[in-house]
Amino acid sequence: MKPIGWGLYARFNALFDVRFKLKPLSARLKNDAAIMKHTLMQCAASAALLLLVLGPLCTPALAIEANAQKANRAAINTVQSSDFRAYTVFDKAEFTQNKSLTPPREAQWAAVTLPDSWNINKRDRSAGFGWYRFRFSHQGEHHDGYDALQRALYIPRITNNVEVFLNGSSFAVSGRLAPEPENAWNRAQYFLIPPSLFKLGENELLIRLHPDGFLRSGLSKVYLGDSDALSHFFEQRYLIQTTAPQIITGLLMVMAIFSLAIWAKRRSETMFLFFSLMALVAVIRLVHYYLRTTPEWLNFLAVPSLAWLTFFQLQFSFRFANYAMPRIEKGLLIFTVVSSLILLVLPFAAPAAYGNATAIIYLLLTLSAPFLLAALAYALTRERSPEKMILLAALVLNSALGLHDTLAYQERLGFDRLYLLPLGLPMILFAVAALLVKRFVATLSGYEALNADLARRVAEREAALQSSFEQVRQLDQQRATAEERQRLMRDMHDGIGSHLMSTLALARMGSLSNKDMTEVLADCIDELKLTIDSLEPVESDLLVVLGNLRYRLEPRLNVAGISLEWAVKDLPPLAYLDPENIRSVLRIVQEAFTNTLKHARAKRITISTGIDYASNRVLVRIMDDGVGLEERTGLGAGANQAREDQKYCGRGIDNMKRRATKLGGTIEFTALKDSGTCVNLYLPMTLTTLTTAAT
Repeated sequence: MKPIGWGLYARFNALFDVRFKLKPLSARLKNDAAIMKHTLMQCAASAALLLLVLGPLCTPALAIEANAQKANRAAINTVQSSDFRAYTVFDKAEFTQNKSLTPPREAQWAAVTLPDSWNINKRDRSAGFGWYRFRFSHQGEHHDGYDALQRALYIPRITNNVEVFLNGSSFAVSGRLAPEPENAWNRAQYFLIPPSLFKLGENELLIRLHPDGFLRSGLSKVYLGDSDALSHFFEQRYLIQTTAPQIITGLLMVMAIFSLAIWAKRRSETMFLFFSLMALVAVIRLVHYYLRTTPEWLNFLAVPSLAWLTFFQLQFSFRFANYAMPRIEKGLLIFTVVSSLILLVLPFAAPAAYGNATAIIYLLLTLSAPFLLAALAYALTRERSPEKMILLAALVLNSALGLHDTLAYQERLGFDRLYLLPLGLPMILFAVAALLVKRFVATLSGYEALNADLARRVAEREAALQSSFEQVRQLDQQRATAEERQRLMRDMHDGIGSHLMSTLALARMGSLSNKDMTEVLADCIDELKLTIDSLEPVESDLLVVLGNLRYRLEPRLNVAGISLEWAVKDLPPLAYLDPENIRSVLRIVQEAFTNTLKHARAKRITISTGIDYASNRVLVRIMDDGVGLEERTGLGAGANQAREDQKYCGRGIDNMKRRATKLGGTIEFTALKDSGTCVNLYLPMTLTTLTTAAT
C-alpha cells in the first residue's frame, strides 16, 4: 500500500530529469555545491587576473583622484596667497541661475558645494544658465615675481559647456555654444589665463554653465594654479577620456574588418561574425566619448548600443568557448530587441520618460551581468586553455568596469568620476589575438607535421621503389646472363662445335691431312678467341674492338707473310655495342681477313676508319694488295655480282651482309684498279638509326 500523497509526489517528481530522480537529494546538493565552488574559484582567479590588468590601466585615473583628495584637504574657498606654483581646488562656490549671457550684477547668490549635480539637486534647466562665482585674493607684487608664472584653470568635468570670466572679462569657452552646441560632457577643460586679467587684491572668477538639455548637467571641482602642475592632471584625464577611446576605436575597426574577412572566407566560423558585429557596436558606443558633434541618429543609438554590445559579446563568447545556452541567448536577444525599440520610440512619443527608461535598462543590464558572467565562466572553464582564461578575465574586467560606469552614470560615485569601460575592451582584442596566434601556430605545426609525414611517406616510397629497381636490375642481370649464356652455347655449338664435329668425322674417315687438320683447329681457336673478345668491356668504343682483333690476328698474318697497316682514327662511341653486336662486327672483319688470307695472295692489309657526317655513320675499311675480285672468282668484268660473291667466297659474303644489316649498316666490296680488294663496312652512330634501319 502506497503512502498518502504518493500520487502527487510522483507527478511532481516527473517534472524533473531522470538523472535528478535517481540521485538522492543530498547527492544533488553536494553536486550543486561542487559546481558552485568550481565557478567561484574560476571567478576568484579571474578577479586576480583582473586586478593585474586593471591596475596599470586605471593608474592615471587613481592618481588624479588621489591628488584631488589630497588637495581638497588643504583647499580653502578664498585664496589668501598668490603663490600658484602648486594649485588651489575650489570645492565651494556661489551659485545663481538666470538666462543672462553676461555676468549678472544684481542676483541672489547661494552657496553650493562642488561637484554640483543638477540632477541630484533637482535644478530646473528651463530657468536658464547656471552661474558659479569664485573669489580669491591675489598679491602678486609681494612674492618674488611669482605673478610672472603662467596660471591656468582646470575643470575635470562639465555638462555640457562653459564660458569663463575673470574680473568681468571672458577669456575661455569650452566649445561651440547654442544654437548647435558641441558635446563636452566627457572632456576635461584646461584654459590658460592671461596674466593681464589678474588684479591685486580681490579677484572674481565666474563660470557660466550651459546644460544644453543634458539630464545630468553640473560642474565638478575647479582647479586654479600653476599651468605646469595642472597640465599634468589634464593630460592624464584627457588620455583616459579621449585619446584611449580613439585608439581603441581604431583597433576595433581594424579587428572588425579583419574578422569579417575571415568570416567571409569561412562562413562556418560564426564566432568571427559576432566578434566583428560586437566590435562595430563598440565603435558606435565609443565615439560618444570623444566626438564633439554627433548626428542625431547616432545619439539615438548610444543607449541601445550597450544592449547590443552585451548580446553580441555573449554570442561571441559562447562560440569562443564552443558551447551554447539557447535559452539565455534567446532571452537576451528578446530583451535587446524590445529595449532598443522602446529607446528609439520614446524620444518621439514620450520624451519625458526617456531618462527613466534609460536608467531602467541600465539597471536591468547591471543586474543581469553577474548571471551572464557566471554562465560564460562555466562555458569557458569546461575546457581550459590560455586564450579562454584571457577572455574570461576580459569579461570579468569589463563587467567590473561596466558596473563602475553604471554607478558613475547614476552619480552614485560622484559627479566627476571617469568612465572606464572603454579601457577593458582591448582585453577582448587580446583574447582574440591569442586565439588567432594559437590557430596560426597550430596551422604551422600541422603543416610541419604534414610535411614530415609526406617526407616520411616519400622516403618509404623511394625505399620501396629502390628495392623494386634493385629487384628489376637483378632480374635484368640474370636475364642478360642467361641470354649471354644461351648465345655462347649457341655460338659454340654452331661455330666451334660444328667445326670440331665435322673435323672429327673426317679424321675418323682418314680423309683429312695433317695440314687440313691444323687449319681446322686454328679456325676453331680463332672462333673461340672471337667469342672471348666479344665479352670484353669496350665502353662503346669500336677501336677497342678492332684493337682486340688486331692483337689476335696479327701473329697469323705475320706467319703468312702479310703485314698489317693500322690507319685508324678516333670514332664517336657506339652505344649499341653489346657483346652480340661486337661479335657481329668481329665476324665481319675476321671474314674479310680470312678471305684475304685464303684467296688474295696479298702482302699487305690496311685497316682504317672514318666518319660520314652527312649520313651519320662510321666507316671501317679493309684493303689488301692481292689479286682483284675478278681474278679470285675467275669471271669477267660483266658477270653478275651475286654470282661473283657466290663463287668467290661461297657463303662468307652473304653472312657478312646479313650481319651488317642486323647492325643497321651496309657493306660494300670494291675491286681496286691496280690490284687488291676494298671492303667498306658502314655502321650507324646512334641506336635510333640502328633501330630504324633494322625495321
